[in-house]
Amino acid sequence: MFFDMGPLEVIAIAVIAIVVLGPEKLPKAIQEVSAVIRKMRSLSQTAQNEIRKELGPEYSHLDLGELNPRNLTRKALSGAERTLRLDDLAKSVDLNKVLTEDRTRPTFTKATKY
Repeated sequence: MFFDMGPLEVIAIAVIAIVVLGPEKLPKAIQEVSAVIRKMRSLSQTAQNEIRKELGPEYSHLDLGELNPRNLTRKALSGAERTLRLDDLAKSVDLNKVLTEDRTRPTFTKATKY
């Protein structure tokens, strides 16, 4: 939803804000927070535009959001999954059989001498 927050987190923050700030100060606080968020987005967009301008036209297709470490990791793992064909491996292994098979230790008998 917003900063990786779900609806329950947003509701919890709203309830805490109402309790802490009270209904009189809450509208002003919301305006100030939204102004800060708008300013941060504006600064971020300006920085991205400056980076694109400095890099030149050969990097105009570059999506700076892809340089996020989380996205880089996700992309690398999905590529590895396709390369290693992990889906085929997962289909070929019967996990129910592996998890339910007898895992008792084998018993060894004393070897006879010849």
